[in-house]
Amino acid sequence: MFTDYVLLLFSTTPRRAKGLFNVLRGRRTVSTLFAGLTAGYLDLLDSCHEVPLEDFMAATAALTENGQLTSTATGCWQLTQAGEHRQAKLRQTLYMPQNFEVFQTTDVRRFRIVSQLALQVVSELVHHDRHYYPVTTDPGIQAQVKQWLRQQSKVELGEQIHAALTAFLTSLADPELPTVFVQGITGYQEPGLTNEQLAAQLGRQPWEASLMHTDVICQWIAWIQRHPRDPFSQLLSVLTQASAISQSAEQTYQAFLKTQQLAAIAQTRHLKMSTVREHLLEVAIWSPDFPFEMVLNHELTQQLATIFAAQSDIANWSFQEAQTALPTLDFFEFRLFQIMRCQHVRR
Repeated sequence: MFTDYVLLLFSTTPRRAKGLFNVLRGRRTVSTLFAGLTAGYLDLLDSCHEVPLEDFMAATAALTENGQLTSTATGCWQLTQAGEHRQAKLRQTLYMPQNFEVFQTTDVRRFRIVSQLALQVVSELVHHDRHYYPVTTDPGIQAQVKQWLRQQSKVELGEQIHAALTAFLTSLADPELPTVFVQGITGYQEPGLTNEQLAAQLGRQPWEASLMHTDVICQWIAWIQRHPRDPFSQLLSVLTQASAISQSAEQTYQAFLKTQQLAAIAQTRHLKMSTVREHLLEVAIWSPDFPFEMVLNHELTQQLATIFAAQSDIANWSFQEAQTALPTLDFFEFRLFQIMRCQHVRR
């Protein structure tokens, strides 16, 4: 089942397996973000921490051995015709996550644990039971839930949460997701189901049930963000940031908009020039409206467009090829042009 989901990550054009893996693991380097942008998988960033690289590469090797992937260069694979057919069938049968982009700005894993403990505590509180085993013994999470609980009206909290969850669950389009959500809750005399138990109940595989559980948590987070009076809003707010762009990159970008002088920004912010450039690349990856023309003049843009006019696979454009034609070209300009073209394709 895991191998099937790995197959879904590949395309008929070459993709670097380690780049895809780093997207899932949430490495926020520019190279990883660029891999996510070119593959169309930025919405999967940071969504899968539990799989080691060895298992991911083993799945890639298995798909190669069974003829569904083929290696086009060291570290790169693409779909074979058999893999393309298999992928099309899998997209019709496997559960496909809908809201993993929430990972970009929210610590989903921590909220999942925090919210599970909060739900358990409220359930036991409503039934006046003080003798139970908490779903987590993490002192930081327990302290966070205790602080949240002190700020709530204990008389009304049970009814408020019941009403909020009912509204959320009835809003879900997938009929299986309410079951996934509810059966995963541990409460008064009700231990939550494991992924294995849930998979058996739904007639799916454990890995698939795990993805469904994660996705419904992401949908819940999005719901809470749209309903700021939700009882869980306070628990969520401290685990959410306003943007996927790092704070330091945003500061560099704001300085760039004012001065357009990279060397001056590096000196003022006590950063290496390479760091300033990486910050701007990061912002450009996340921002379709990035002012590319402030770095890339019209002549350079036209020259690069001519060089790669016959090559639609942006991720595999060669810097060496571009630099041979344009000896003064630096990699920052080349990468920024690639990002610009990706953003234009996505519009």
